[in-house]
Amino acid sequence: MFEPSEIRARLLTEDDELIRGQDIPERMQLATSTLSQSSTLSMHRPLTDDDLEDAAHWVLIQLSSKERDYFRHDGQYFRLLEPLVASITFALRSLFIQTFEVPYIWAHKRDYLSHFNDSDIRTRVDLLDLNDLWRVYAVGQKYRSLVQRRTALEAFYTRLNVADDYFENEIRRRTDSVEVIADATEWLVMKYKDSKKEKDHFQLHFHDDEEQIDSKKWKMPSRISAYEVTKRSIISKLAEVYFVSTLC
Repeated sequence: MFEPSEIRARLLTEDDELIRGQDIPERMQLATSTLSQSSTLSMHRPLTDDDLEDAAHWVLIQLSSKERDYFRHDGQYFRLLEPLVASITFALRSLFIQTFEVPYIWAHKRDYLSHFNDSDIRTRVDLLDLNDLWRVYAVGQKYRSLVQRRTALEAFYTRLNVADDYFENEIRRRTDSVEVIADATEWLVMKYKDSKKEKDHFQLHFHDDEEQIDSKKWKMPSRISAYEVTKRSIISKLAEVYFVSTLC
Protein backbone atom coordinates (compact mmCIF):
# COMPACT_ATOMS: atom_id res chain seq x y z
CA MET A 1 0.00 0.00 0.00
CA PHE A 2 1.15 3.48 -0.83
CA GLU A 3 1.14 6.28 1.69
CA PRO A 4 -1.14 9.29 0.86
CA SER A 5 1.91 11.46 0.15
CA GLU A 6 3.24 8.84 -2.29
CA ILE A 7 -0.12 8.64 -4.06
CA ARG A 8 -0.21 12.44 -4.51
CA ALA A 9 3.35 12.39 -5.82
CA ARG A 10 2.46 9.74 -8.39
CA LEU A 11 -0.61 11.69 -9.57
CA LEU A 12 1.15 15.04 -9.91
CA THR A 13 2.28 15.94 -13.42
CA GLU A 14 5.36 17.94 -14.35
CA ASP A 15 3.20 21.05 -14.81
CA ASP A 16 1.67 20.51 -11.35
CA GLU A 17 5.15 20.61 -9.85
CA LEU A 18 5.91 23.84 -11.71
CA ILE A 19 2.68 25.39 -10.43
CA ARG A 20 3.58 24.46 -6.86
CA GLY A 21 6.96 26.12 -7.24
CA GLN A 22 5.60 29.55 -8.21
CA ASP A 23 4.16 32.05 -5.77
CA ILE A 24 1.29 32.82 -8.13
CA PRO A 25 -2.35 31.74 -7.75
CA GLU A 26 -2.94 28.52 -9.65
CA ARG A 27 -5.90 29.72 -11.68
CA MET A 28 -3.90 32.75 -12.82
CA GLN A 29 -1.20 30.42 -14.11
CA LEU A 30 -3.71 28.21 -15.90
CA ALA A 31 -5.90 31.03 -17.25
CA THR A 32 -3.16 32.15 -19.62
CA SER A 33 -1.70 28.77 -20.44
CA THR A 34 -2.21 29.35 -24.17
CA LEU A 35 0.49 32.01 -24.00
CA SER A 36 3.11 29.33 -23.37
CA GLN A 37 4.42 26.27 -25.13
CA SER A 38 2.79 24.14 -22.45
CA SER A 39 -0.83 23.22 -23.09
CA THR A 40 -1.74 23.65 -19.45
CA LEU A 41 0.68 26.08 -17.86
CA SER A 42 1.51 29.70 -18.56
CA MET A 43 5.23 30.46 -18.80
CA HIS A 44 4.73 33.93 -20.25
CA ARG A 45 6.99 36.92 -19.72
CA PRO A 46 5.42 39.15 -17.06
CA LEU A 47 4.70 42.80 -17.76
CA THR A 48 7.23 45.33 -16.52
CA ASP A 49 6.84 48.87 -15.21
CA ASP A 50 7.97 50.14 -18.60
CA ASP A 51 5.00 48.40 -20.23
CA LEU A 52 2.37 49.89 -17.93
CA GLU A 53 1.87 53.29 -19.56
CA ASP A 54 1.24 51.86 -23.01
CA ALA A 55 -0.78 48.99 -21.54
CA ALA A 56 -3.04 51.35 -19.56
CA HIS A 57 -3.91 53.44 -22.62
CA TRP A 58 -4.46 50.33 -24.75
CA VAL A 59 -6.74 48.76 -22.13
CA LEU A 60 -8.62 52.05 -21.63
CA ILE A 61 -9.67 52.07 -25.29
CA GLN A 62 -11.15 48.59 -24.84
CA LEU A 63 -13.39 49.72 -21.94
CA SER A 64 -16.38 50.84 -23.98
CA SER A 65 -18.47 51.29 -20.82
CA LYS A 66 -16.34 54.35 -19.96
CA GLU A 67 -16.73 56.14 -23.29
CA ARG A 68 -19.85 58.20 -22.55
CA ASP A 69 -18.87 59.45 -19.08
CA TYR A 70 -15.08 59.78 -19.39
CA PHE A 71 -14.10 60.19 -23.04
CA ARG A 72 -16.52 62.91 -24.16
CA HIS A 73 -16.07 66.56 -23.24
CA ASP A 74 -19.66 66.73 -22.04
CA GLY A 75 -19.33 63.50 -20.04
CA GLN A 76 -20.17 63.49 -16.34
CA TYR A 77 -16.66 62.40 -15.32
CA PHE A 78 -14.55 63.81 -18.15
CA ARG A 79 -12.45 65.69 -15.57
CA LEU A 80 -11.57 62.34 -13.98
CA LEU A 81 -10.05 60.80 -17.12
CA GLU A 82 -6.51 61.09 -15.78
CA PRO A 83 -7.41 59.46 -12.41
CA LEU A 84 -9.12 56.69 -14.42
CA VAL A 85 -5.88 56.00 -16.31
CA ALA A 86 -4.03 55.94 -12.99
CA SER A 87 -6.53 53.42 -11.60
CA ILE A 88 -6.14 51.17 -14.64
CA THR A 89 -2.36 51.40 -14.30
CA PHE A 90 -2.62 50.37 -10.65
CA ALA A 91 -4.91 47.46 -11.56
CA LEU A 92 -2.52 46.23 -14.26
CA ARG A 93 0.44 46.43 -11.90
CA SER A 94 -1.46 44.52 -9.22
CA LEU A 95 -2.65 41.85 -11.65
CA PHE A 96 0.34 41.25 -13.90
CA ILE A 97 3.37 42.31 -11.86
CA GLN A 98 2.36 41.67 -8.25
CA THR A 99 0.05 38.78 -9.38
CA PHE A 100 -2.85 39.64 -7.07
CA GLU A 101 -6.24 38.19 -8.01
CA VAL A 102 -9.29 40.29 -8.86
CA PRO A 103 -11.25 39.38 -5.67
CA TYR A 104 -8.26 40.31 -3.50
CA ILE A 105 -7.80 43.68 -5.22
CA TRP A 106 -11.52 44.44 -4.93
CA ALA A 107 -11.62 43.53 -1.24
CA HIS A 108 -8.35 45.10 -0.06
CA LYS A 109 -7.20 47.66 -2.66
CA ARG A 110 -10.51 49.18 -3.67
CA ASP A 111 -9.59 52.70 -2.56
CA TYR A 112 -6.99 52.83 -5.34
CA LEU A 113 -9.80 52.27 -7.85
CA SER A 114 -11.83 55.23 -6.56
CA HIS A 115 -11.55 59.02 -6.59
CA PHE A 116 -12.10 61.13 -3.48
CA ASN A 117 -12.91 64.82 -3.46
CA ASP A 118 -10.17 66.74 -1.62
CA SER A 119 -12.69 69.07 -0.01
CA ASP A 120 -15.08 66.30 1.02
CA ILE A 121 -13.54 62.87 1.54
CA ARG A 122 -17.00 61.36 1.84
CA THR A 123 -17.60 62.12 -1.85
CA ARG A 124 -16.44 59.00 -3.64
CA VAL A 125 -16.50 58.05 -7.33
CA ASP A 126 -15.82 54.42 -8.25
CA LEU A 127 -13.57 54.72 -11.29
CA LEU A 128 -13.58 50.95 -11.78
CA ASP A 129 -16.28 48.63 -10.49
CA LEU A 130 -15.91 44.87 -10.08
CA ASN A 131 -17.04 44.12 -13.64
CA ASP A 132 -14.55 46.69 -14.97
CA LEU A 133 -11.77 45.06 -12.95
CA TRP A 134 -12.51 41.65 -14.47
CA ARG A 135 -12.55 43.31 -17.88
CA VAL A 136 -9.13 44.89 -17.24
CA TYR A 137 -7.83 41.44 -16.31
CA ALA A 138 -9.16 39.87 -19.52
CA VAL A 139 -7.98 42.68 -21.80
CA GLY A 140 -4.63 42.81 -20.01
CA GLN A 141 -4.01 39.21 -21.00
CA LYS A 142 -4.64 40.18 -24.63
CA TYR A 143 -2.20 43.06 -24.31
CA ARG A 144 0.45 40.69 -22.98
CA SER A 145 -0.09 38.52 -26.04
CA LEU A 146 0.19 41.63 -28.23
CA VAL A 147 3.56 42.47 -26.65
CA GLN A 148 4.85 38.98 -27.43
CA ARG A 149 3.72 39.26 -31.04
CA ARG A 150 5.37 42.66 -31.41
CA THR A 151 8.59 41.17 -30.09
CA ALA A 152 8.37 38.31 -32.58
CA LEU A 153 7.72 40.75 -35.45
CA GLU A 154 10.71 42.91 -34.50
CA ALA A 155 12.92 39.82 -34.22
CA PHE A 156 11.82 38.70 -37.68
CA TYR A 157 12.53 42.15 -39.14
CA THR A 158 15.97 42.14 -37.53
CA ARG A 159 16.75 38.72 -39.03
CA LEU A 160 15.91 40.03 -42.48
CA ASN A 161 18.79 42.51 -42.09
CA VAL A 162 17.13 45.15 -44.27
CA ALA A 163 16.31 48.85 -43.87
CA ASP A 164 12.71 49.53 -44.83
CA ASP A 165 11.59 53.14 -44.28
CA TYR A 166 7.90 52.31 -44.72
CA PHE A 167 8.03 49.61 -42.06
CA GLU A 168 10.04 51.70 -39.61
CA ASN A 169 8.13 54.96 -40.03
CA GLU A 170 4.59 53.82 -40.81
CA ILE A 171 3.88 50.19 -39.96
CA ARG A 172 5.83 49.96 -36.70
CA ARG A 173 3.85 52.73 -34.97
CA ARG A 174 0.53 51.17 -36.00
CA THR A 175 1.07 47.69 -34.56
CA ASP A 176 -1.67 48.10 -31.96
CA SER A 177 -3.62 44.94 -32.75
CA VAL A 178 -2.95 41.28 -33.46
CA GLU A 179 -4.48 41.67 -36.94
CA VAL A 180 -2.13 44.49 -37.91
CA ILE A 181 0.89 42.51 -36.71
CA ALA A 182 -0.23 39.48 -38.72
CA ASP A 183 -0.66 41.63 -41.84
CA ALA A 184 2.71 43.30 -41.29
CA THR A 185 4.40 39.92 -40.94
CA GLU A 186 2.83 38.64 -44.15
CA TRP A 187 3.83 41.84 -45.94
CA LEU A 188 7.46 41.46 -44.88
CA VAL A 189 7.46 37.83 -45.94
CA MET A 190 6.18 38.63 -49.42
CA LYS A 191 8.41 41.67 -49.94
CA TYR A 192 11.64 40.07 -48.72
CA LYS A 193 10.96 36.48 -49.63
CA ASP A 194 14.26 36.24 -51.47
CA SER A 195 16.31 37.49 -48.53
CA LYS A 196 19.39 35.29 -48.26
CA LYS A 197 18.94 34.55 -44.56
CA GLU A 198 15.25 33.72 -44.82
CA LYS A 199 14.69 32.21 -48.25
CA ASP A 200 14.91 28.60 -47.08
CA HIS A 201 12.59 28.85 -44.10
CA PHE A 202 11.46 31.22 -41.43
CA GLN A 203 10.05 30.67 -37.97
CA LEU A 204 7.09 32.55 -36.56
CA HIS A 205 5.29 30.86 -33.71
CA PHE A 206 2.90 32.47 -31.24
CA HIS A 207 1.97 30.72 -28.03
CA ASP A 208 -1.69 31.77 -28.08
CA ASP A 209 -2.56 30.52 -31.56
CA GLU A 210 -5.74 28.47 -31.46
CA GLU A 211 -4.25 25.62 -33.45
CA GLN A 212 -0.74 24.39 -32.80
CA ILE A 213 1.23 22.99 -35.70
CA ASP A 214 3.52 20.00 -35.44
CA SER A 215 6.51 21.72 -36.96
CA LYS A 216 7.66 25.11 -35.74
CA LYS A 217 9.37 25.92 -39.03
CA TRP A 218 7.28 26.94 -41.99
CA LYS A 219 9.00 26.16 -45.27
CA MET A 220 8.73 28.79 -47.93
CA PRO A 221 6.91 27.56 -51.04
CA SER A 222 9.29 26.37 -53.73
CA ARG A 223 7.03 27.29 -56.64
CA ILE A 224 6.79 30.90 -57.81
CA SER A 225 3.31 32.27 -57.27
CA ALA A 226 1.36 34.48 -59.66
CA TYR A 227 1.97 37.35 -57.27
CA GLU A 228 5.75 36.93 -57.53
CA VAL A 229 5.58 36.83 -61.33
CA THR A 230 3.45 39.98 -61.42
CA LYS A 231 5.64 41.79 -58.90
CA ARG A 232 8.67 41.36 -61.16
CA SER A 233 6.88 42.54 -64.28
CA ILE A 234 6.09 46.02 -65.60
CA ILE A 235 2.64 45.78 -64.02
CA SER A 236 4.15 46.38 -60.56
CA LYS A 237 5.55 49.72 -61.77
CA LEU A 238 2.13 50.68 -63.09
CA ALA A 239 0.57 49.82 -59.73
CA GLU A 240 3.08 52.03 -57.89
CA VAL A 241 2.38 54.98 -60.19
CA TYR A 242 -1.37 54.52 -59.83
CA PHE A 243 -1.12 54.31 -56.04
CA VAL A 244 0.92 57.51 -55.81
CA SER A 245 -1.47 59.37 -58.13
CA THR A 246 -4.48 58.40 -56.01
CA LEU A 247 -2.81 59.92 -52.94
CA CYS A 248 -2.20 63.26 -54.66
